Amino acid sequence: MKTAGLATVLAIAVGGFEFAQTDKAFQELSGLVGTWRIAGAPSPGRSAFRISYRMISADTALVEEFGNPAKQTTETIYHRDGDNLMATHYCAQGNQPRLRLQQPKAGNALVFKFFDATNLKSVKDSHLVRLRFEFIDGQHFKREEVYAATGREEASSLVLERVR
Repeated sequence: MKTAGLATVLAIAVGGFEFAQTDKAFQELSGLVGTWRIAGAPSPGRSAFRISYRMISADTALVEEFGNPAKQTTETIYHRDGDNLMATHYCAQGNQPRLRLQQPKAGNALVFKFFDATNLKSVKDSHLVRLRFEFIDGQHFKREEVYAATGREEASSLVLERVR
């Protein structure tokens, strides 16, 4: 009986720790609310690129809009799911990968890894498998994404600066 009681207390403590970590990570992401551009954009085409963040649903979800606002953009929505922080990416390829925040936090970075997807016909089809946010300072951050297709991964990254 005492062992079962201790196990329950430990499970609650660990669950509370995970929720606190998820809450802290969500607060960090919420700090991105606003508009961002590629730092030192070298060309007019790249200077039009924007990523914007806004809160929805009584501040329980963060929407990321990615791309040139004059063209079609993609969106990713970040939200809590119990002790987890999830990212659902609405991809221009027509699939919707869901990624889960990896615990514990990797230094000053948050890393989301593939959990599952909707409308993905085959895992061989191109889809987002990893997102990484590295917080540099209040005016800059690095966003990395990794797509997988036919067993190969392709990574890209952007250093962004706050516009407003």
